This record gives sequence, structure tokens and C-alpha cells, in this order.
Amino acid sequence: MSRWRFVDSGPLPGRLNMAIDEVLLRLHERGESPPTLRLYQWRPPAVSLGYFQRRHRLDHGACRRLGLEVVRRPTGGRAVLHLDDLTYSVVAGDPEELPASPAAAYRLLCEGLRAGLRLLGVEAEPGREALKPPQPEVCFLRQTAADIVHRGRKLVGSAQTWRGTSLLQHGSIVLKPQAQALSAVFGAEEQALEARLTSLSEILGRTVEAEEVGQAIREGLASLLGVSFEAGELSSEEWALARRIAAQEEVLPCPAKTTAASLSAVCR
Repeated sequence: MSRWRFVDSGPLPGRLNMAIDEVLLRLHERGESPPTLRLYQWRPPAVSLGYFQRRHRLDHGACRRLGLEVVRRPTGGRAVLHLDDLTYSVVAGDPEELPASPAAAYRLLCEGLRAGLRLLGVEAEPGREALKPPQPEVCFLRQTAADIVHRGRKLVGSAQTWRGTSLLQHGSIVLKPQAQALSAVFGAEEQALEARLTSLSEILGRTVEAEEVGQAIREGLASLLGVSFEAGELSSEEWALARRIAAQEEVLPCPAKTTAASLSAVCR
């Protein structure tokens, strides 16, 4: 059984979170970092914009009132609110025999996430909507096979990009309702948002802690991927490089390789 590293980073600033994901991808491509599952949260909470997202109606005044940072991801897609969510990040690729097709990698990892959700008592399914222009600015208003929904309402949005044969896929698992905050930040109608997205606490009818969800996701991915996760930490080199990237004004460089599939998939 293949062994992967598992890192629980806890809550970190948005720029540092995105920089760490970039570093893990870079070093994995060079054979200097192991396949890694990382779980993390955001402190302060944040809105992450897709790398190619230039047009948005983000209300920066509302972001300041709510204490939200605004950062840019190394992947495409639309805006994601990181408030009361748990973010997962998988960096792996050809040496670990992950599918080389972006769509196939999405399907495999989303099956692992769904397996983890089942351990929590949540039966979820892939999104099935076709993307048609104009596309909404908020990630969780869109659904494709890259996403996970519960009774037609989106619960998990995932993002993906590649460097060579190395994959970064990360995504947001919503723990508590977000419609009110999303409405304030983007000016969207709160009722419309509630009809399109959901959270684990709403589905299960109780408070769900990040630690419980993280354990379930770890077990679900391990079973689907056929791997063993071993608890570890980021190396001193990974930390140092991530801090240097996070200090830059533009948080992340453009991905070295972006496929047509990764551009069209939701919330990469």
C-alpha cells in the first residue's frame, strides 16, 4: 500500500494557505515533496478568487466589515467564501498513478470525498449541470461533475491545476450556512443562494466540527485511493518557500500548464 503524507495545518492566513499549496505542487513536480493530503482553515476568513477571474462584483466594504481577506488562488474558477468551511488539498500525480486526465482525476478524488461524507451520514452525489454563459461569479452557484451536491444543493466545490504530471486539487467543504455572508459580499439575493447551496450542519441538523469532518475525509480518500496516510509536517524548505511566495503582492504565479478541461471545470 502506497504511503502519503497527511498534514493538518489548522487555520492560517489566506495568502499563506495558497502559497503552501503552490509550493507542494512545485516541489512534487521536481520530485522533492511526497504526495500529500493537507487539511486547513482560514484565519482571518477570506474570499479566494480564481486565478483568471478579473470581473466580479465583490463588495470590498462588506469584506472589511466582515473581516474577510481577498486572495487569489493558483487555479481558475469563480469566487469561494472561506468562512466556516474546511479546505482539503491533494498534491499527487503520475508517480502515485493518479489518472492523467483532469476529468478522471476529479471523478476519483470526488468519489473519495463522497466516501468520507458517507461516514458522516451524508449521501451526496456529483453535480450534473452543464456550464452555459454567462457564468455566475460565485463558485457555489455553479455545479458540474467536479462538485458534490446534496439534494440538488452544492456542498463541496473543488479546484484543480497541473504542473507536468503533478496535480493540485483543493476544495471547500461547507460546515455552516454561508448564504447571508455571500449575499452581503456579492449583493446576490440571499433566498436564491439558500436554494442553491447547503452545509453539513444543515444536512445533519447539528454542529459539525472541522476535526470530525477531516477524519472522515481522510478515511474516505484512503479507502478510494488505496493509500495509507501518515501524519507529518511541512519541511523547513516548504515553509520558507511558502512564506516568500505569500509575501509577494501577487500571491501566486500563473500555472505552468493549464488544460482546456481545467479551465472549464468549476472552481479549480
